[in-house]
Amino acid sequence: MRLYSFYTNLNPLVLLLLGVISIASYAADKPKGRVILTVSGAINTSNSEQELAFDLALLETLPQYFITTHNPWTKGSHTYQGFSAVDLLKQLGSTATFLQVTALNEYMTEIPLSDFTENGAILATHLDGKPMSVRNLGPIMVIYPFDEREELKSEMYYGRSIWQIDRIKAVVVTE
Repeated sequence: MRLYSFYTNLNPLVLLLLGVISIASYAADKPKGRVILTVSGAINTSNSEQELAFDLALLETLPQYFITTHNPWTKGSHTYQGFSAVDLLKQLGSTATFLQVTALNEYMTEIPLSDFTENGAILATHLDGKPMSVRNLGPIMVIYPFDEREELKSEMYYGRSIWQIDRIKAVVVTE
């Protein structure tokens, strides 16, 4: 009874602050496995110097999405599973509007956050139910629902479909 009255008498602002602290500590969990993604830039939490490191297990705690589609780099239709950059940035307390995404071979492309909100792109970690290996365009690949939207079958979106991702820099662009 006493605990219940304690919570009902708390200021809503205090409750909000406790929720933010909880999210921030969750976002700063340290990876226990091999780091496959490092995020830097406009982020508000970190579990190492000026960046946040993720292993596959940490990325799998984000909401998961599925896209079944054809693409120019593989034969046939495949099902990709992964997370949205929107969910990742929300977890990091970021207001970024653009991502600078870099692959293991240092190829880099810039992707507006709107590609994830408006075009349904995901950062895929699984191909046909299995974690993506470097040999199979992993550990992470940006994939769009090419079969669902004809306008995505263009050089612009193909160029943003970067694979073997290992780094993301969150950038705030104001225009």
